[in-house]
Amino acid sequence: MTRARLLRLARACFLVLTVAGAWWGFRGRWDEIGEALASASPVHTLAAVALTLCGLALTSVLWRHLLARLGAPVPQRDAAAIFFVGQLGKYIPGSVWTFAAQAQLGRRNRVPARSSVAASSVFLLLHTFSGVLLGSTLAAAGVVGTDLPRWLWGLAALGSAALLAPPLVRRIGSRIAGPEADAAFDVRDLLVGLGLMAAVWLAYGAAAQTLVGPAGSADGRDLVVTTAAFALSHAAGVLLVVAPAGLGAREAVLVALLGPVTGVATAAAVALLARLVHTVADFAAAGTSALAARRRSPEPQAETAPC
Repeated sequence: MTRARLLRLARACFLVLTVAGAWWGFRGRWDEIGEALASASPVHTLAAVALTLCGLALTSVLWRHLLARLGAPVPQRDAAAIFFVGQLGKYIPGSVWTFAAQAQLGRRNRVPARSSVAASSVFLLLHTFSGVLLGSTLAAAGVVGTDLPRWLWGLAALGSAALLAPPLVRRIGSRIAGPEADAAFDVRDLLVGLGLMAAVWLAYGAAAQTLVGPAGSADGRDLVVTTAAFALSHAAGVLLVVAPAGLGAREAVLVALLGPVTGVATAAAVALLARLVHTVADFAAAGTSALAARRRSPEPQAETAPC
């Protein structure tokens, strides 16, 4: 079998595994999904998808920025295709599939594999611990009600801030990408990353809030609480690397934090619909960005084709 056929087979296997992993997350729950969708407003559900897509778009901007800082600038359309298609790897159990897919897909644009892995690693650091920082800071301030003492949330916030310090981020990027890469992340890069992630969490929180429906009030406090709860739940899902897309951990944390505000039943329905909305948005973003990149440039040669 030629290399080109092997790569096409690898692409097909990757797609099948991601679809299977996404489906597995909803197995045995289709009746619940049907009931939740029936009780939710179609307009609110579509708005949640749109807001989630906005958040996803901002994450691709952040990943491209990190890649450029590592000395591998890529046009935004191509970067979006690499990022979003690779991100589908999170639906496969384990923590390496997204990194491997993005590294292979980057070869189309002559992105060194080490630079791609370094950008994805720094992105994962910013993505995860910006969520912990946001949520734990609000919990420590008493905005989000939890059973844990505030001082514990304060420690979590301080620990997250330490992990996001520019020297540590710079060291991680340099160690992975190699000394030849420009990994000079500074305070400005950190502020750009945190600013983008703040907008991402706000978009995701607003998406979840639209799914709350009549159980939520119209004041800004509910949006803040939902955003903090979603940020913490999403971070918990990322840290549970053995579960596809954080299955189980994300829902448990979201229900625990959102339940006291909306009621447990509503929080459980929101958690289920939020997973559905994010899954739809993930695959929509991957499909549209891949088609846009394909139309922009011809198929690469077999020896540099992405998986």
